[in-house]
Amino acid sequence: MTVINLLTCAAFISGLALPIIAQAQTSNQAAEINICSQISQDKARLTCFDALSPQKKAVVSAPVTSEKVPLTEQQLDDFGKDHVEKTKEELAKEINTITLTISKLTKTVRGQWKIIFENGQKWQQKDTAALTLSIGSRVILTKGAFGSVYLKKENTKKRIKVKRLQ
Repeated sequence: MTVINLLTCAAFISGLALPIIAQAQTSNQAAEINICSQISQDKARLTCFDALSPQKKAVVSAPVTSEKVPLTEQQLDDFGKDHVEKTKEELAKEINTITLTISKLTKTVRGQWKIIFENGQKWQQKDTAALTLSIGSRVILTKGAFGSVYLKKENTKKRIKVKRLQ
């Protein structure tokens, strides 16, 4: 036999042998995976699957500690109480409107008011409604639904929606 014939035979045999070897490895892996999946304990099952991984990486595990902050009695009582109907005492303590005096006014590029009050609070208009404001005007801020806040001038009915900046 010539060298070319020998090389051709070797290539032909290796071409047949490699898929058979690969199939054997695949069926072996499938059997190992099946064995791992039948383990009922979580940690042992994970260890089994990790052992099958071709690339084992060193994992440094640090113990996870969760420091629990003790809750006050008031915090415990208030938890999930947002939707519960409030008592007359709670309603009396709640502030729904405040009256402030404007100390500085500017407009944004979109024509919305930026307002600074005498107490230093900064607010900005959220909607596009028109309202004429001036420095020194007294305005009323009122809480609305879903955390919204509305601003209106005293003795008027027209209002704009605002949000606090600072």
